[in-house]
Amino acid sequence: MKYDVVVIPEGFHRFDKHNMEHICPPIVIEDRSYDIAMEIVNGIDRVIKTNFEANVEELDGDECDVLYRRYTLEKEGKKGILHVKLRKVIENCPPIDGNRCSILEFERDIECIVKAIEECLE
Repeated sequence: MKYDVVVIPEGFHRFDKHNMEHICPPIVIEDRSYDIAMEIVNGIDRVIKTNFEANVEELDGDECDVLYRRYTLEKEGKKGILHVKLRKVIENCPPIDGNRCSILEFERDIECIVKAIEECLE
């Protein structure tokens, strides 16, 4: 079975007197075996905790989510939320539309995810 890693950043922006939630485009790392997908998920976890002040909680997603982590992030006074999901790629689980990100060399390629999160927090 194949799995997608889905990363969905959210930021909060001032609008008048309110903080408005802003959901940024999902980042999807497609079609990986379970072991490689879990390696990517755990690598994202390490990078998030290194680059941001982060709290994480494990949640129950829908029936397509094998793993669902929700991070509360803060960096330089900017706050946001990050959803990281490991999703099954099967017929009754529709794919998530989003920006495709290929992870060939983890340390180099993970920067596209960190950059997208930082841009979402701005």
